[in-house]
Amino acid sequence: MNAAEKRQQIEALLRAGHSDLAIHRHTGAARDTVARHRKRLCLPGYQTTADSPACRHGHPFPENLGRNEKGHLVCLECRRQRERARYQPAEPDEIAIERAVAGDPPESLTPRERHAAIHQLDRRDYSAAVIAERVRCTPRTVHRARSQLRAAA
Repeated sequence: MNAAEKRQQIEALLRAGHSDLAIHRHTGAARDTVARHRKRLCLPGYQTTADSPACRHGHPFPENLGRNEKGHLVCLECRRQRERARYQPAEPDEIAIERAVAGDPPESLTPRERHAAIHQLDRRDYSAAVIAERVRCTPRTVHRARSQLRAAA
C-alpha cells in the first residue's frame, strides 16, 4: 500500500467516526499522523458513535457500548475503570496504633494512625506533652488532633 492509499484509508476511517487509536491499530499509522489528518480534515476530536469499532481507549464496541443518564453513548469499560480508580483511603494499621499507645511507635505513623493513637491516649487523660512523647509528634499536633476530635463529636 503506497502513501496515497494509506492517506485515503485514514481519511475514510476518520470520516466514519473511528477513534485515532482504532485507526492507528488498523492501519499501523502513527497516532500523530492520524491526529494530523483529523486536523487537516477539520474533524472534531473523538466522538463515540454506534458504528465505531472501539472507544478512544480501544475497548471494543458494541459489547462495551451503553448510555449514560443523559442518554449519551459511553464506553461501559471506561466507566468501570474510572469507578475502580476512585481514591479509597487506607485503613489505619491497628498494630502501629497499639505500639504508639504503648509508647513504642514505629518510625512513622500515617496521619490517621497518629490521630487514632492520640484519641486513645486522650481518653486515658494523658497530658499533651506525654501524648506527644509517646506518639513522637509535637504537643501542637496533639492539641490540633484533640480539637479536631472534639469538633467531630
